[in-house]
Amino acid sequence: MKKATNQDKEKAVDILCQAFIDVLIPNSINFVINKCGNRYKRLKALMEFQFDLSILDGNVFLSDDYKGCILYLDRNKLSLKKLLLEIKLLFICIGLNNINKVLKREKLLKNFHPEEKFIHLWLMAVIPTEQGTGIGTKLLKDSLEFYKGELIYIETTTVENRTFYTQNGFMIFHETFELDYPLYFLKYV
Repeated sequence: MKKATNQDKEKAVDILCQAFIDVLIPNSINFVINKCGNRYKRLKALMEFQFDLSILDGNVFLSDDYKGCILYLDRNKLSLKKLLLEIKLLFICIGLNNINKVLKREKLLKNFHPEEKFIHLWLMAVIPTEQGTGIGTKLLKDSLEFYKGELIYIETTTVENRTFYTQNGFMIFHETFELDYPLYFLKYV
């Protein structure tokens, strides 16, 4: 596992885009991306935002073979750079017509964040041709070791992801179907 820097942005964003470009089921990513216009451009903007924010307020880890990527948020500080990233995301990815929907979703997520200090496992991806080969499991375990002793929190939307995380030591503490897709809230201590 390698801790990413800004120089790894292109590679990390490529992994994330490859992993999610063909995932068209209702989920958190598709909920945020404006359905009008170029899907790849909007997805790339979202992944660039998530990478930049994770570098700013957390960590990004890449698998040694550059086929997997995991993003964490471990602090939440206010900054002008963060505000500018959010404005850019609004105009390129979300769209003004979707802002209320996305803000409602964010409020729902925050309602189920742990009350104690936690690390947010924000996003994980393995390029599609390598999924199921152990890259994601190794990357997850190595990154959890980096945060050993910390409360790790994640929300996910698919049964497959829920199963993956529970098989790797996460426990479900809440699930909801308030949006147009399921949300499973898990934690790891």
